[in-house]
Amino acid sequence: MHTVKYGLFYDNHTHINNPDVGKDFDAEYFTDQIKRCGVDYLGFHARCNQGMAYYNTKIGTRHPSLTYDLFGKLADACKRKDIALVAYLNGGLSVMESVDHPEWCTLYMPGKEMHGKVTPYCYTMCYNSPYRDHLIAMIREIAENYPVNGFFIDCLQNFPCVCKRCVESMKKQGFDWSKLDDVVEHTRLSVIRLCEDISAEVRKIIPDPMLYFNSIPFGTVRDLDTFFDCECLPTGGWGYEFLPTMAHCIRNIRPEKQVLNMTGRFYAWGDFGGLRGANSLDYDMFYGLAHGMRPNLAGHFHPRGDKDEAVFDRLAEVYSHLRIYDDWHIGAKNLADVALLYPEHRLTLHQSKPITSAVRMLDELKVQFDLVFSEYEKEWDQYKLLILPEEITITDRMKERIRKHLAAGKAIIACGKNAAEALGDELGITYEGELDETTFYFTLSGAMTENIEQMIHSLYARAVKAKTTDAEFVAPLVRAYYKQEWNGIFAQYYIPPDKETDIPFLTKKQNRIWCSGDIFSGYYQRGALHLRTLLENYIKTVSGPLLLENINLPGFVRVTVQEQPGRINVNLIAYSPERRGETTVVEDAMAVIDGKFRLNLPGKNVKSVTLAPSGTSVEYSVNGDSVEITAPVFKGFALISLEVE
Repeated sequence: MHTVKYGLFYDNHTHINNPDVGKDFDAEYFTDQIKRCGVDYLGFHARCNQGMAYYNTKIGTRHPSLTYDLFGKLADACKRKDIALVAYLNGGLSVMESVDHPEWCTLYMPGKEMHGKVTPYCYTMCYNSPYRDHLIAMIREIAENYPVNGFFIDCLQNFPCVCKRCVESMKKQGFDWSKLDDVVEHTRLSVIRLCEDISAEVRKIIPDPMLYFNSIPFGTVRDLDTFFDCECLPTGGWGYEFLPTMAHCIRNIRPEKQVLNMTGRFYAWGDFGGLRGANSLDYDMFYGLAHGMRPNLAGHFHPRGDKDEAVFDRLAEVYSHLRIYDDWHIGAKNLADVALLYPEHRLTLHQSKPITSAVRMLDELKVQFDLVFSEYEKEWDQYKLLILPEEITITDRMKERIRKHLAAGKAIIACGKNAAEALGDELGITYEGELDETTFYFTLSGAMTENIEQMIHSLYARAVKAKTTDAEFVAPLVRAYYKQEWNGIFAQYYIPPDKETDIPFLTKKQNRIWCSGDIFSGYYQRGALHLRTLLENYIKTVSGPLLLENINLPGFVRVTVQEQPGRINVNLIAYSPERRGETTVVEDAMAVIDGKFRLNLPGKNVKSVTLAPSGTSVEYSVNGDSVEITAPVFKGFALISLEVE
């Protein structure tokens, strides 16, 4: 299978009424530009979400204004120029198939809407209809007739369907077709069977294919996906919290699989006239590289085949910024000694406020961490500390793995109701229920007060009640005078704190901390620095020295540590997304002056510390197993490499 260094993905969904498809397309020019940009992998549409094919199909519908085999010309040029080509087909959406065969569409609950219309103005297709065989036949047709390296199958969501075929299938399998959850689960299993059959069919023709099934949770068909492609357009609805959340977890699902980092040169899908600045794209790409993800920029293919020289120039510019670090990024593995826990990957993962907030807080604190799933196979032996945010479902498997971690004498930080209920014995507490209040405060003492002002602090989230059994009562909750509510006569809006209670806000049993308050949700709501500093103090209290300790790098700097044979590489990423009206953008790289940090590297002897790629010496000092490094002045991105033995 092809190993991607630099990718390019072209979006190409063209309405039937467009009169000029392929009119000005020059496959030689197009592929020459791709080579100029250093691209070795191309994803290109063979059949789009409109149901239009761009090749000479005998099965589907070639776009009526296309007069030749556009995909075929492109495939031939890619083959001659050593560009790996992956054919895109939309697996879950279509217009043409739904028009020609309305009986292939999903029948949505309660069974009244034949066509499940979704953005971008397509129809959802039933995976158990003859559409299934139709899609597989088109994939086979492409694999047999064109020199493609594999397939990208898109939009395989769990579209609920209660058509006659699906209802009969559900009855045979014991599902209740009148319950939405059962219908969705039936669809999920139907998607998996479709992926299995596509994979088997492709492998008959391409022995070692590139295969990726999009829009289902990473890992769902992880034995069929031969690579992962993380789609994130931060200005197009994903936001700037999505990539960090996914980057920290995808690398742990199947560590041997290559992961691509797809973002767009535009501001939104369907935006033909948008061209993001180089700094904006650099930020996305550098963040991905720092987590082992290879760049995969997306463009919009103008149906006419316009040359888009400005787009290729921007692509060449950005990839030239990245390429000089290839020797330090290719083959590098991320190091982490802290794990953020979640049961399993779901498409809603990035919508979890506690998770996205925890990722941001740990990134800001420069903690080297993985987001790991308890239901997946990855071992947890490397982690000194487990962090369990509030609201996370604690499965039996998660509980078992946490107990094994604790039995080894390692640390945990847990928050909220679910941890108190499921792990009370391990945490030395007994859960006593939720609190009927709207506003919570707390006070601190001892080690927890480091760099936090001495006062009553707001939580900005809910808290629960527990009593200590064999844990230390570290800090109390502070009640408010009254609820924030309308009492019938007066508005109780300004809610001052009253007195400390005998309800613990923090407890500690050995190196196990439990917090009754939802501090990650509180940070998500207000970004209050005292909550982030409190998390930092938790970590210092229970974990001992971690791999990387921040000394004075600013909060906006993201730091990741990677390892290669004989080298430890530290990626410093300095950009700051800025809210502008209805969207958030990156425009400028940030300058960092006199940034210091410490690495703890037991058993390693540091021979030199240099700035990549120049090899310029970097100021450092060694004290036992620790090396303190002063980063040179940089703007946007810097990579500091330690030669070790």
